Amino acid sequence: MDAKTSNGGSTTTTTTTSNGSSDVRIDSKTFNQRLRSLYQSWENAENDALWKSADCLVLALGAPNDQNPYQKVTMMQSWLFGYELRETLIVFLKKSIHIVASQKKISIFEAIDKPEEGEQKPFHFHTIDKSDNNKANFESVIAEMKKSKTGKHMGVIGKEKYLGDFGKSWEEAIESSGMEKVDITQGLSSLLAIKDTQELVLMCRINYLLPSAVQKNITYSAKISDKVLMSFLLPRIEKIIDKEEKESHSQLTEFTLDVFNAPEKISTRLTKDTVDYAYMPIIQSGGVYDLKFNATSNEDNLHFGTIVVSLGARYKTYCSNIARTYIIDPVDEQQKNYQLLLNVQNQIIKQLKPGVKFSQIYEKATQVIEAEKPELLKYFLKSCGYGIGLEFQESYANISASNQKLIKGGMVLNVVVGFQNIEAKKFKDDKSKLYSLMIGDTVSIDDEGKVNVLTSECGKKPNDVFYFISEDGDTMDDSTSAKHDPSLVLEMTDDLKAITGKKRDSKRTAEEKRKDHQNMLAQRNLEETEAKIRAMEKKTTEGGSKQGTEDYSMFNNPLTLYNNGPAGYPSDVVKNKITIDMNKESILLPIYGYIVPFHISTIKNVSKTEEYLRINFNTPSSFTPEQAELVPKQLLFIREVTFRVQDIRTLNNYVRIIKEMRKRVTTRETETRDKSTLIAQEKLILTRGRFPRLADVSVRPTISGRRSLGNLEAHDNGLRFNPTGNKDKTPIDILYKNIKHALFQQAEQESMVIIHFHLYDALMIGKKKSKDVQFYSEISELSQSLDVTSRSMSDELEEERREREIKKKLNTEYQNFVKRVEELVPGGGFEFDIPYRDLAFYGVPNVNTVLLQPSVQCLVSLLETPFFVLTLEEVEIACFERVSRALRNFDLVFVFKDYSRPTIRISIIPREYFETIKEWLDSCNIKFYMSERNLNWKRIMVEIKSDLKRWKEDGGWSFLDPQGDGGGGSGGEDSDDDEDYEPTESDVSSDYLSSQSSMSSDYSEEESEDSGEDWDTLDSKAAAADRRSNIDESQINNLNQNQKRKRDPPPPAKKPTTKGAPIPKKK
Repeated sequence: MDAKTSNGGSTTTTTTTSNGSSDVRIDSKTFNQRLRSLYQSWENAENDALWKSADCLVLALGAPNDQNPYQKVTMMQSWLFGYELRETLIVFLKKSIHIVASQKKISIFEAIDKPEEGEQKPFHFHTIDKSDNNKANFESVIAEMKKSKTGKHMGVIGKEKYLGDFGKSWEEAIESSGMEKVDITQGLSSLLAIKDTQELVLMCRINYLLPSAVQKNITYSAKISDKVLMSFLLPRIEKIIDKEEKESHSQLTEFTLDVFNAPEKISTRLTKDTVDYAYMPIIQSGGVYDLKFNATSNEDNLHFGTIVVSLGARYKTYCSNIARTYIIDPVDEQQKNYQLLLNVQNQIIKQLKPGVKFSQIYEKATQVIEAEKPELLKYFLKSCGYGIGLEFQESYANISASNQKLIKGGMVLNVVVGFQNIEAKKFKDDKSKLYSLMIGDTVSIDDEGKVNVLTSECGKKPNDVFYFISEDGDTMDDSTSAKHDPSLVLEMTDDLKAITGKKRDSKRTAEEKRKDHQNMLAQRNLEETEAKIRAMEKKTTEGGSKQGTEDYSMFNNPLTLYNNGPAGYPSDVVKNKITIDMNKESILLPIYGYIVPFHISTIKNVSKTEEYLRINFNTPSSFTPEQAELVPKQLLFIREVTFRVQDIRTLNNYVRIIKEMRKRVTTRETETRDKSTLIAQEKLILTRGRFPRLADVSVRPTISGRRSLGNLEAHDNGLRFNPTGNKDKTPIDILYKNIKHALFQQAEQESMVIIHFHLYDALMIGKKKSKDVQFYSEISELSQSLDVTSRSMSDELEEERREREIKKKLNTEYQNFVKRVEELVPGGGFEFDIPYRDLAFYGVPNVNTVLLQPSVQCLVSLLETPFFVLTLEEVEIACFERVSRALRNFDLVFVFKDYSRPTIRISIIPREYFETIKEWLDSCNIKFYMSERNLNWKRIMVEIKSDLKRWKEDGGWSFLDPQGDGGGGSGGEDSDDDEDYEPTESDVSSDYLSSQSSMSSDYSEEESEDSGEDWDTLDSKAAAADRRSNIDESQINNLNQNQKRKRDPPPPAKKPTTKGAPIPKKK
């Protein structure tokens, strides 16, 4: 098929099969919504100026224009259908839609479902006929165009040319049609300017400001632009300045292009077919500046003065932009002008509200400049930005003095302000005579009018862009410039006043920056706690807290055994003998001459000691207070019974059967309880035709207790695993909406490639309830040689080569499957998370030592069961325990934002990972503390929950950080004053710390004073001690026998004893 997938708005899914063909499906819901928007705008009389009273709308594409990647027709095709349609004509009429295309493309349109609401415009298809260059098709379509409305005005895209044989043939047809052509570019631009929910979800990546409607407000494209500048280009420029190297502007452009061409450097989840640059990156300095986005970087070397940088990214055809100005040793004039420009941009962003005219925004910007420094108006740019999205420059939303159109919710704008070629009054060299300033950001406006800056991570405040490296240069210092020149103090917004006059500190260490960031996180936690308290108080005033629901069904369903009394006992019951009834799942015990039946569920455990059988029962002492209330007070309970069984084989048989029966009943009850608490899922909608599929994969947990092989398939609303190697052929269905985290781990140093799903609601897999489902393939099993004879070196090399090939093949197959699933999921917000091997560390989250790997959203261990998946977003703080130079390892505790959840401890982490984990936690915005000992977290959380308000007033988690160093904690590893420490009253009486130390002394002070004798003295003392003892081996054996006989005997075997209940009288 001659089509190029662009995934504009994630409206299509492409599945490539082994034979190379492509199965493309259009997202019917999204297409119908956008088609309805097109017709509503076109038929609205108020929009006649945009659509020029067109009687029909034409989208025609022959061959694409390689010189113009932002053709309006391809942008509209991407917006409507999700990919570029070459040699395709689409004509929108008042009551129908006519399409001229190949048969394969027509089959795609035929698969579009009808809209849920409203009527669908009927499609009329015309198959391409190259025998007459589609002359008959075009004549038929033009005849229908003349029947639409007045039939006089043909709406076309004015400035675009028709290329290729198909395009030229269509151009000839419309020239001879007799219809008047009108330009509908503005009407189409108005549609692209408003970003719907699908586009916002496609463009989003990380949770930041909006909590509900738009959960993720940073676009992929904006995030990439931010990352490229902040993490790649800016460090490169700083290195050139620090080392006084020579590198041209064009070389820096090539460096930036190399980053875009290797998107895995930006993020391991990005691929070349989804990431591109929106335009050639522009780096300018040395007095030669052009602030237009069609400018180019020249061959001059980077000048250490005013540096203007601008770049933009494209992600799945969606564009973004960022521009920054960096100044080395700025003079007072430059500092003042930059602060003014920053204030102008800030005022523009605040004025961006739905219903405001774009011309009013530009007028407000000029008013700010005129009030402060009117002489700079002549240098100010004629436009303050424009709309951005599928097109890099959407002229409909141009922020200029002449644009009278209104701002609308859902728009995404590139807000750019700048002064071009200012003549400096004071300069350090000839290249500094002229300088320019520019600041640009990508911002979005939601339906409620809230503006979100999407490229906010790369700083633009003075302390982010001013570099002071000259010893005698003109710097900005509170004690000099601000005091002697009052004109430097501008009337600025509150968020800029705080940083005015701050000098960039290049000598701050990474540890100091981390401590500052940790202090900020501590303050954020206090604010979140305040919000929790307000929510609790509001909930209490509205009707109290919701009581937890416990499952007490086991108490409400009384057991019934032997309704007929002793007549219903098994026939083999014998007096004074234990009988096990497998049918009734009960044990009949002889107690003082009576046979008393007990159901197996009443038994807590069973054990044996020599020839004695001990049975412990469940009693109310082990119940919770709520459960104990359900038990009648007048009842008496047997806690345990002990029987003597002289036949060892019979005793062992009793123990074995009781344990097996108890295990079977417990498993059945657990399975029944798990099934009763399962949340019902929607029905899986199977895809007709081709769909992504992985063959011969294994699943964990297993279905029937053994390894389960099968095929993993991706369908419309979920995935299905069809077992092939088990008797149980019940499929496992996983809906996309039930997946909390999707993880993909390639086989690099490991011997298996993994796709892992951590779910919101658990599923029953076999007989087990699980929130984690994993599909994997093992490389070692596929590459294992069946030749058991001795092998040569060449055989081993061949096996290693074969294993590498299998590993590469499986990685590719899984990666392709993951990519197709991401494209298939409606809305485009579904992504697989990839663990970072570079940040991995060893620890014990459960029982065994495992490799723990951080990812963007989680901390995971996926190689061994039980799986470990920790959602970082749910963590409030982390606490390092047993942090001491004397220990080789430490522990790490995670405390959740939901205080009712138990904390998670990862033990025995090697000390070598300490700094790496600290840096990782800080990068994840998780506040961490340190302690020299293990804390009693159960007691701490009980104290916190008992009075959350008082705990917050006492400083919240500050009790873990008495020194207030932003992450040092109680007794961190850098403390060298342990010997001078004296506990204060607050340390002893703390309500939140455990009162028990994890370390204790095993020797007294007097004993420690005796140490210091040499080896000769110790040897002589040992020999004397041996002579004094004078005990041979036979005496030691006799002593052991005597001690064995002196031990207390077990209870007498004549009668069984009972505890916790009166002994029944014999009738």
